[in-house]
Amino acid sequence: MEENRSFFSDVCVSLCKGMCCDPWWGIISYTVVKEGGLSDIKGFRDEIIRGIKAREERISRAYVTGEEPPRPLFGPPEKYNVSIKEIKANGTTLAINILAMYAFRCLFLSPDKSCSIHPALLNAEVRPPHCGYLGVLEARAGEKGYCRIIDAAKEDPDGTRVMRAIELEKDTCRRHFANGVDTIGEAADKVIAQLKDYCSKNLASPAPRTKATEPGRNDPCYCGSGNKYKKCHGR
Repeated sequence: MEENRSFFSDVCVSLCKGMCCDPWWGIISYTVVKEGGLSDIKGFRDEIIRGIKAREERISRAYVTGEEPPRPLFGPPEKYNVSIKEIKANGTTLAINILAMYAFRCLFLSPDKSCSIHPALLNAEVRPPHCGYLGVLEARAGEKGYCRIIDAAKEDPDGTRVMRAIELEKDTCRRHFANGVDTIGEAADKVIAQLKDYCSKNLASPAPRTKATEPGRNDPCYCGSGNKYKKCHGR
């Protein structure tokens, strides 16, 4: 069994080259509730920013070395890829499921893509427990520790499946990174744009309004569609 583990470690170092740490993706899915459709969209944007930041800080606090004093594994994320996975509407009350992805660079990843705090080098385990989850030999798809590349290497005498799995992981990472943005504010703007698009297509009245706040017939519609009120929700 130890010989097998040595082989699979070599797959990570020689073929994968630390791809799961370069960048390391922190991924959190959570739900926020928005009352009143598109009313107070600025306040909701601020709430989204706070939520993204809070979860970034949660990841940063969790990933520290087991030393005294502990050292953080990550600085600020290089990219934020945040999107709406699903919206469930009950009138103008919206349950919004958000997927927040953070592209961190591990501060202990060496230029040769090896882990500078790996227990094989230090003769001690100082990495956070979470670091040992990925690449568990016994893990199956959907289970904690599952790695597509390691799974492919289990029964792959000529390396074809492993290389396909590596290319798939690279393409997925590149796509997520390319679709990311540099700041939390930009990430929140993408969420708000998705929300406006959903509301304009699915809600008969995305924002509650009174006679005092109802737009003029030639004013932009409150739903964010870009059309005049008279040609949108004012019909």
